[in-house]
Amino acid sequence: MAFFDLHCHPGLKTLFLPQDGRQFSVWSNLNPKDHLIGDILESQCSLRMLMQEGDINLICLTLHPPEIGMIDQFLLKIGAATIYKKFLSRERLNEMITLTSSYQQTFAQEFANISAAPRPEDQIEARKKVKFLKSWNEYNVTDFNTLHIVFNLEGGHTFYDLNNRVKDIEQVVNNFNSFINKGFKVLYFTLAHLTPNEFITHAYGNKLLTKGPLLPKGIGITAFGKRMIENAYAKKVFIDVKHMSLVSRRIFYLFRKKYFPDMPIMASHIGLAGESWTVFRKDRNMIINPVKKSYGYKLTWLKNRGRLEGTDFYPLSINLYNEDIREILESKGLIGISLDLRILGGKDKTGTLQNDFYSHEEYELLTAPDADQKIQTLFEQFDIGQIDNGNTMLNLIHPEPQDMEDLKEADAELKSIFASKKKTGLSPDYRYHVRLILNHLIRIWEITGWYGISAPWDNLCIGSDFDGMIAAVDCFKNSTEAAAFAQALKTELELELPNYPGIHLTAVEIVDRLMFQNAKAFLEKHF
Repeated sequence: MAFFDLHCHPGLKTLFLPQDGRQFSVWSNLNPKDHLIGDILESQCSLRMLMQEGDINLICLTLHPPEIGMIDQFLLKIGAATIYKKFLSRERLNEMITLTSSYQQTFAQEFANISAAPRPEDQIEARKKVKFLKSWNEYNVTDFNTLHIVFNLEGGHTFYDLNNRVKDIEQVVNNFNSFINKGFKVLYFTLAHLTPNEFITHAYGNKLLTKGPLLPKGIGITAFGKRMIENAYAKKVFIDVKHMSLVSRRIFYLFRKKYFPDMPIMASHIGLAGESWTVFRKDRNMIINPVKKSYGYKLTWLKNRGRLEGTDFYPLSINLYNEDIREILESKGLIGISLDLRILGGKDKTGTLQNDFYSHEEYELLTAPDADQKIQTLFEQFDIGQIDNGNTMLNLIHPEPQDMEDLKEADAELKSIFASKKKTGLSPDYRYHVRLILNHLIRIWEITGWYGISAPWDNLCIGSDFDGMIAAVDCFKNSTEAAAFAQALKTELELELPNYPGIHLTAVEIVDRLMFQNAKAFLEKHF
């Protein structure tokens, strides 16, 4: 059986050492021996891992230069100076933070690392090779000695021009097009990531870093963002809604529906919030203690209970609401299920409070009684170029302040991360983590029934986010475990199907489609 991944980062961990031959090979496996922060720094999808079991020969590879706001972090600097000197270089981090290396340069370096041949010490068989597809006809479904790669591009900041800013939007468009014009197949473009950019407001998605530089700013999509979306579509590159704020997503859905109705929506590595997006105004009692601060609003959610007993959803707006799923499936888009334990709702116990952050502008819009009309008006202004996006600039000299409460929470989060350890053998959470993923599949199917749209079984795949610095589920910790996970998911699904007589496929059919067939059919159709 073959397997596919819609979103993985085999090149990311090659970027944190000087790019002069000292950087890691994209084929090598990183394995910090102390396991001080669990499995987060370990390789999950090096090219060696992707090809190790002989069951993966097609992936969508993510190219992503890390944002300054992610790199300029106390935790990383301390790690680079002490326990993780082998994996993180202070010299390299400083180079990336101080703009000595621009995002465009880092992007080129990551591509060069991905393109490099294996080193002798990698001990890779000569018959194992990588092919960057320029035509779908180049894909050989039976050749498992070749890893066939299509690309995705994560973060609009990737294409900033001089001094990592948008001085001239047409130069930024040219930077994007210069990569597209190389001829490699690029499936989708993710405009937002974890820090503010000049194109679009992002959803808060911090994993283990200081909040300040990662807080959402502004409202919706800027004029620059509109230009980038239009250009991507002109180049037949789809738009990914992952990391967009909820207001940005809603504006995007209206824009795509009006001008690009034939373009499917991508959702590359997602989880579910387990709720309707009307929760902000129709069920305000679910919003716990919203506090207006200098940088925006901080609020707390209770985890939404999952469809399957014992499971939960992750309620932050980086995850998708019921209406998001409707929009994506009605567009005949592709949904990649993340393997990040937090995104799947499995990191904390049921009843644990979850902090979320919004810009002033977006929270006040979402909680207004006439939020739908306000979003429609915002879209109409966006459509004719009369866009006021509020304060979207990231202040790198004087970052957003954090009060003592925020700092205490960050310290507690850091301690919980450092308390985690590498797990060996079959984890007691293995089955629970399988059920977290199954919980998402069942809920997405339920959503299609609520809205009277086609069942989702042709539109789901895995978007792991491997090597994206995630804590992966125990049942699928890295790309070598695809076959074992598929079998475990089939077993669990067979137990659950009698409870859902409206599902007319077998467990084998659903899992085979999820793991490979849907993605292959989608690529065949659009390439």
